[in-house]
Amino acid sequence: MDLRGHFQQVLESLPIDLADRHCVVAYSGGLDSHVLLHLCLASGLSVRAVHIHHGLQAEADRWDAHCNEVCAQLGVAYTCIHVDVDTGRGISPEDAARKARYLALEEELQRDHILLTAHHQRDQAETFLLQLMRAAGAAGLAAMPVVKNLGRSYHVRPLLDISQEQLRHYAEKHHLVWVDDPSNADTRYDRNYIRKEVLPKLKHNWPNADQAISQSALLQQESLEIIDAMAAVDLAAVAGLQTNSVLISRLLQLPLARQYNVLRYWINLAGYDKPKRNILQEIGDSVLPAAEDATPLVLWGNTEIRRFRDTLYILPALTSHETQHVYAWDGEQPLLIDALNLELSLEQTRGKGLQQTAIVRGMTVRFRQGGEQLRPHGRQHTHSLKKLMQQACIPPWQRNRIPLIYIEHQLACVCGYWIADSYAVSQDHQGWLPVCRTLGRKPTR
Repeated sequence: MDLRGHFQQVLESLPIDLADRHCVVAYSGGLDSHVLLHLCLASGLSVRAVHIHHGLQAEADRWDAHCNEVCAQLGVAYTCIHVDVDTGRGISPEDAARKARYLALEEELQRDHILLTAHHQRDQAETFLLQLMRAAGAAGLAAMPVVKNLGRSYHVRPLLDISQEQLRHYAEKHHLVWVDDPSNADTRYDRNYIRKEVLPKLKHNWPNADQAISQSALLQQESLEIIDAMAAVDLAAVAGLQTNSVLISRLLQLPLARQYNVLRYWINLAGYDKPKRNILQEIGDSVLPAAEDATPLVLWGNTEIRRFRDTLYILPALTSHETQHVYAWDGEQPLLIDALNLELSLEQTRGKGLQQTAIVRGMTVRFRQGGEQLRPHGRQHTHSLKKLMQQACIPPWQRNRIPLIYIEHQLACVCGYWIADSYAVSQDHQGWLPVCRTLGRKPTR
């Protein structure tokens, strides 16, 4: 079967109906992505090209111009996205560029879009060997799947079974023109070292090494399906009451291997950075056995694992913020608190929230300093905010990050939790409910 026929067969086998979807091709201008773009057009797909401009190479502007020209000749819509590659957090330039690239591509996708990338058999073999050298388990050795979720859409790699030689033959047959990235020859990068030094030696003795390694990755994917099915059962048994939490006492009832497995699955399911084995071991050694009144922390990348009482939480790495700052707010427009990525707004309600007469007196938004007192609506007595937060099982690291709304210098609302009785609307009257939303997430009322 020729490459076009194989490509069509892969598309027809996908668990996604492409009929009503637009295909977004990640187009670098190189041989592989040009072949993919050409195959999409030959197959009659609705397609456009997106080029990520990293700005890391002197020729980056010329590559952008080349991609634009090729797409104009093919009649394909073209978008170039400039990204900033942050290498200041101890990650390699390769990983930083990859993260920036996929973040930009994900933001570009709509619900009816599918991302296509030109990863092929040799890429799969390289990924497997990279993961092997990182002492990865099944999740890492499974390398790259043909289909995976990406934000609101899907990421499809339809060329994973295709060799580099087949792609080059197709490109030459159809007289395609492409650019070569000179950094691909720099063996200081791990992937390039495997490509230039390791795989050629393997193929000298085993000519089908790419295919054999890719087949091993496929077998690991099948094993991973079974492992994940077991992890899903375990996660249902240990899940906490709050989103993205698990109960430690239940987790500890599992054998150690299953503890690590469900933690890996839980973290991945929540959409956070995948933990390496040493991270799982650190959680097992320092967090799970900690005293209930301890608040241990494990941090990697942009992800944190924290403990409060019997519950384990996963959350984005917390940024510092100035708790002394006071924000004036008229309530008419949402209030943005950039340091915490929060947005406050007022939602019209009936029978709950703040009184209209209270709001017009002017509000300020502050954060916990200590010593605050509040009589929540419906209660008979005033309590310290510290005690209320303890009773509500609010984790310590969240307590000084919850917006406090003051009216006439009096605490009127702890956003998402309590309204002061003296400012609360009566049951049958119109009120205004403060809503706190972490940008990109559902609001907390």
